[in-house]
Amino acid sequence: MSSHPVSRRAVLAAIGGGAAGAVLGGLVPGRLRATSGNWTSGYVLDGTAGLSAAFPLSAVRLLDSPLRANQARNTNYLMFVDPDRMLHTFRLNYGLPSSAQPCGGWEAPGSLVRGHCTGHLMSGLAITYANTGNQAAADKGAYLVEQLARCQARNRAAGFHDGYLSAFPETFFDRLEAGQPVWSPYYMIHKLIAGLIDQHELAGNTQALEMAARLGDWVGWRTGRLSYPHMQRILEVEHGGIAESLTNLYRLTWDESYLRTAERFYHARVLDPLALGHDDLRGLHANTNIPKMIACIRIWEETGDRRYHDIGTNFWRIVTDHHAYAIGGTSNFEHWHAPDVIAGQLSNRTCENCCSYNMLKLTRLLHFHQPQRMDLLDYYERTLFNQMLGEQDPRSAHGFNIYYTGLSPAAFKRQPPFIGTNPDIYSSDYHNFSCDDATGMETQAKFADTIYSRDTSGLFVNLFVPSEVSWDAAGLTFRQSTGFPDEPATHLTVVSGSARMTVRVRLPGWLAAPARAWVNGEPVAGPLTPGTWLVIERQWRPGDRVDVSLPMALALNPTPDQPAVQAVMYGPVVLSGGYGGIEAMLMPRLSSGSVTRVPGPQLQFQAAAGGRPVALVPIARMHHEHYNVYWLT
Repeated sequence: MSSHPVSRRAVLAAIGGGAAGAVLGGLVPGRLRATSGNWTSGYVLDGTAGLSAAFPLSAVRLLDSPLRANQARNTNYLMFVDPDRMLHTFRLNYGLPSSAQPCGGWEAPGSLVRGHCTGHLMSGLAITYANTGNQAAADKGAYLVEQLARCQARNRAAGFHDGYLSAFPETFFDRLEAGQPVWSPYYMIHKLIAGLIDQHELAGNTQALEMAARLGDWVGWRTGRLSYPHMQRILEVEHGGIAESLTNLYRLTWDESYLRTAERFYHARVLDPLALGHDDLRGLHANTNIPKMIACIRIWEETGDRRYHDIGTNFWRIVTDHHAYAIGGTSNFEHWHAPDVIAGQLSNRTCENCCSYNMLKLTRLLHFHQPQRMDLLDYYERTLFNQMLGEQDPRSAHGFNIYYTGLSPAAFKRQPPFIGTNPDIYSSDYHNFSCDDATGMETQAKFADTIYSRDTSGLFVNLFVPSEVSWDAAGLTFRQSTGFPDEPATHLTVVSGSARMTVRVRLPGWLAAPARAWVNGEPVAGPLTPGTWLVIERQWRPGDRVDVSLPMALALNPTPDQPAVQAVMYGPVVLSGGYGGIEAMLMPRLSSGSVTRVPGPQLQFQAAAGGRPVALVPIARMHHEHYNVYWLT
């Protein structure tokens, strides 16, 4: 891959600017850079599979669906939460007055990671504004940036070095460097830089980028004084995705010092084996390490260093092939265990939701390099529709979330007891903040970001979600209508505009039979094989319609360590059995031949397990009762 830098503005002009003929022109080879207003990173060319790019969040609008309902509840919370309460510990840290009531959980004044949720809040507000145009979200984000700038301006008065910004004193880093107990201070710094960058890129706040750059300068100064062995010892402590954020600062500023600082966070003990394709994940804390892989792909995108590419891609393959549960999630009690041990690692603390958020972030980056790879999108869809959609309580007006998605017999969706003094079943407005609660502010805001992508020839329909996508440069707007997964079909209509381009609709690997498709009522010649793409090149006009069938069937998903232990799936959807108030039970034995569809518009099945009837519904819809996912067969 060429390391010669070119402006990503030129590349985006090739993909998405100008008249339709120019839109579908050739790409400029080389390293690419993202521009303000586009979600996540720049992308590089892949000589075998080409390049695709995201649409700006403003170009995709969710229509009525469970995903939009989750997004709306999350927006309610973002609009409700008091920014002064989220700024309380920052102000105290800088000697500024604050009369706000302190938050609880990991945002309590005594928490060693206080302040990280404020970074997530800035990101959630920026994403919400970019996707929905909610000006109140932009205004609240701007207020947070303005008030944090007041703190950062008082570093000298507070006894901190220039550029520092945190809700805890700089002495936490003295403790870290001395090997003394401290939680994960660089993790918190990462969340702040990421939130500030999102405020800049998605909400147009130039002050936020200046603040992020100053904080990045501070990280460079702080780590630049350390020897390589000393830095490697520090990297044994969780530091989140700070290398990714530093790489993004390089992308935005062209200042190579940020890239040098990012590469200082190369954790050799973890990353060297992955470069060789070795699975040495056993015993590692999962969400400590997934963000490192995102950073590796970002550094590869900016430098062309193939070693970083190999680390990220090898890791994705290892986790999805050997450490992932049926719902797509990974980890048990937040750690990886021996490869291919799934049945032996079932508990109510499987599948930390932060892990899945970051795995989807990594998957999305890889997708843009190889947009036609079906395994990436099949994994993305499975994790999104089973875990991410189901982490939020649909009864809560403020979209409260959970920390884990448990998979043991009689699992129950609830917050773990180690968060705050009064953990609810789900999160709450203020008193049990955690990393997963905060990550949910982003997860539940960003559903629009991967439904579609684009390349020089046209549109990719990646996910089956009711939505509209407006490709302004091509002058085309498409609407996707679907009841998926309850409806085994999707429908694409041209709302406005006229242009010649290729539309590709994903035909997932889980299809139970070849798909069927019609354009304006005329059948498309096959075969439309599972795991490929429906490709339609034509002159598109208003009212043109594409209908695609998505044949779904029941299937059993066996665990590799105990093949008789299996999950029941319908297409990509994992089904769970409801057990009401039964708090403990052995794994039920399912009569697999007894699983039958209950007539009705929504997915529901009836089965016999353990000598009694049980109703099966998608796990994302299982709330407020005990449930079972894996069965003896």
